[in-house]
Amino acid sequence: MKRALLLLVLFSFTTASFAVEVRLKDISKIVEMRDNQLIGFGLVVGLKSTGDSRNTFFTPTALRNLLVKMGVQVGSVGNIRNTAAVMVTATLPAFVKSGQRISLTVSALGDASSLDGGTLLMTPLKGADMRVYAVGQGSVVVGGAAQRSSTIMYAKNKPTVGIITDGAIVEKEVPVTFTDVHNISIVLNDSNFITIDRAVNAIHDEGFLGAKALDARQIKIPLTDLNSANLISTIAKLENISVKPDQSAKIVINERTGTIVIGEMVRLSPVALTHGAVSIRITEPQAGAISDQQNQLEIDEEKKKLVYLKSNETLSSLVDTLNEIGASPRDLISIIQALKEAGALIANIEII
Repeated sequence: MKRALLLLVLFSFTTASFAVEVRLKDISKIVEMRDNQLIGFGLVVGLKSTGDSRNTFFTPTALRNLLVKMGVQVGSVGNIRNTAAVMVTATLPAFVKSGQRISLTVSALGDASSLDGGTLLMTPLKGADMRVYAVGQGSVVVGGAAQRSSTIMYAKNKPTVGIITDGAIVEKEVPVTFTDVHNISIVLNDSNFITIDRAVNAIHDEGFLGAKALDARQIKIPLTDLNSANLISTIAKLENISVKPDQSAKIVINERTGTIVIGEMVRLSPVALTHGAVSIRITEPQAGAISDQQNQLEIDEEKKKLVYLKSNETLSSLVDTLNEIGASPRDLISIIQALKEAGALIANIEII
């Protein structure tokens, strides 16, 4: 397992070096084409004694109110272990129409141990204006499991969160209005001056000569009368423009799983460090070097031979060598963090 995770880091180098062009649609969106978030409170029933206990006071109240609305008069609700109060969330995409379906995420609100096998009852989903835009219902599918005995409890992944694919029917659509009929505004998903400059140049090449970048994220494109009359075709043409996005110098680390992803723009400066039984020295390439003894990276390990690496491979060579000597992902995480603190690693580190 350790070797496989380290090989994943090497894979990021071999694939990242082949930068490809992508459609403008895949890295940006039209300003007016925004999504809307929905939320609702509901009940999941049909659980096998994995629902809320009576300590979750709002679940009996919600269940009693539901039964009253269904014409069942009850004074109090007894055992509710087969029922769980949940929060239901969804995203309402732009241009979705009434009668279409969207997917739901169902999350336990009380002390239920699992939603596996449960069914969400009819739940109104409201927007930020507290109006109902969709109604959800259906069987909950969870990606985890939980079992309890008198002495032990077993849990895998998150059994208290599930999804219902196409579980809600849209009742009210949100109209998309282009407030500025003379211009189209496109925003990048990530702010980047290099990417937006390339995007503007690509848009110019397609005949939209008035396009200009307002900042590191937004592009404003003036429309001619012909383009305004054929707005759908114009937007389709813009979205299909190919752009080569800029690559950031970033390292993403998941400390829980030991997964590390390193971008192609990551660079190392000359530095020396020691980690456990491993000694590492990175030096500047020597002019006219013709032998492996004059290369840039050296690693000493107890009872191991001296390893020389090519001067043009820097961090990828470091990862490769650590993989060969059997270093664990946690060793590599510690080395990367130490290099960053020393100022020898030119990259942004994101820990998730």
